[in-house]
Amino acid sequence: MSDAAAVSTKAQDARLPGILGGAMIVAGTSIGAGMFALPVYSAGMWFGWSLVLLAFCWFCAYSSSLYLAEASQHYRDGASYSTIAEDTLGKVGKLFATGTVAFVCFILLYAYISGGSSVVSQTAANTLGMELSQSSSALLFGAVFGGIVLLGSRAVDRVSTIMLGGMVLTFFGSTSMLAGNASVELLFPEIGMGETAPYLWLAIPVLVTSFGFHGTVPSLVKHYRKDARRVRMAILVGTMLTMLVYVFWQLAIMGNVPRDQFSQIIAQGGNVATLIGAVGQSTDVSGVEAALILFGNLALASSFLGVALGLVDLVKDWFKLDDSTKSTAIAGAITFLPPMILGGLFPHGFITAIGYAALAASIFVLVLPPLMARVQRQRGQTAGFQTAGGSLRLNLVLGFGLLAVLVEVVNQFGLLPKFG
Repeated sequence: MSDAAAVSTKAQDARLPGILGGAMIVAGTSIGAGMFALPVYSAGMWFGWSLVLLAFCWFCAYSSSLYLAEASQHYRDGASYSTIAEDTLGKVGKLFATGTVAFVCFILLYAYISGGSSVVSQTAANTLGMELSQSSSALLFGAVFGGIVLLGSRAVDRVSTIMLGGMVLTFFGSTSMLAGNASVELLFPEIGMGETAPYLWLAIPVLVTSFGFHGTVPSLVKHYRKDARRVRMAILVGTMLTMLVYVFWQLAIMGNVPRDQFSQIIAQGGNVATLIGAVGQSTDVSGVEAALILFGNLALASSFLGVALGLVDLVKDWFKLDDSTKSTAIAGAITFLPPMILGGLFPHGFITAIGYAALAASIFVLVLPPLMARVQRQRGQTAGFQTAGGSLRLNLVLGFGLLAVLVEVVNQFGLLPKFG
């Protein structure tokens, strides 16, 4: 390469966005209120196995995101996940891509309303001395934060920014206190593999979903102007940061709450407030329960706002609605009434809802991206970036994705061993 060409390449690289910004998009999309389900679903296999399975899920989710980035580079800037799926996998692919996203969004709204109701009722009792039923708290949570979403993206942006700062402070404040108090005996109890290994299956779909940032990958490809190195580095840094947060979270919770106590947490629906209450009862660290309650409120509300904003736009697109007040009200009713009604009728469904979301998200995260990359390779569209590992890595990721889907289907029929 000539000196002039080298200088031109360096100048072009300097104009591209930095790696850190893209990494924050990946981590911010992945990390949310769903992390409260991680210790509950990991209770059977416990800490050691959860780290092994988290690492493998990270590898597969990271790999599948690279397959999606590989596929995205052959389309115009801004081409959506559904557009790529339709071109490579046909109408069925588009149906799965769009349908799974919509299903996950609706079910997550219900999960966040369910989880938020438990935290709202606990907060009202602890701070105001008010007794709010779970159903009333669910409707209150959905109405307040649904109203913010209907005010528009600027309102969501401002509220989310404030919440993000609070989440960072309360998360690291509470988990650092808990990690410092963690017990090695609790993290690594003397129990045999035969007692923990059977519960690995149940956790697979939820741990996969914990790395579900794939809807942002086409946007990252556009963000970095199809610079494969920067896209890959942003995804790598973002997913590694996500992995670090999850390991720290598992250590903080499982190092303070005994394994057998999770039987009671699961029996009570595994809601966020139930988990936080168990942490408070299991440790004498001053102020940690209050910090976790605040973190739980912020995490649930922030996740709700992000998912709801995207779903409102999706509903408007489906039903050809504009941004007028009337159309926004219609879109809001379609978006928020079903999960709010479910939240009022079934306020203890956080863990169950996360499981249903994991079923659809496993398709979105692990199954479709390698299939799309495989179709393009079969077409001979191999110019540009191509994920390393050949067909062996691709088939490994695809096979694990199909396994995650199968596991959750079997689980819904009650055929998997459940801890507690």
